[in-house]
Amino acid sequence: MKVVYILEKHDAVYPEDWCRPLQLETMSLQGDGYSFTSSYSGTPDNNVKWVRVKHIFGKCWYNKPVSDLCKLRPYEFVRGVVPDSHILNLEGYENII
Repeated sequence: MKVVYILEKHDAVYPEDWCRPLQLETMSLQGDGYSFTSSYSGTPDNNVKWVRVKHIFGKCWYNKPVSDLCKLRPYEFVRGVVPDSHILNLEGYENII
């Protein structure tokens, strides 16, 4: 059995926590396609598997509450041991710390 803690809006988010977006963002208003790599940072985008917070958010967001990190886009955050099959393979992404 693996144990994970679901972080709530007042919980602080740490770099080693896990995150994934709760909605997918299309590349245009017409909704005709998706990008899975951020064109600005080269990091994962629109991922449905878990990624460490440090691979998505910059250092200025560490130790902030979930509610701050979700102001522009909703994410879910967990702390603990995520099954390997649920973790995004980061091979091929740029700027992964």
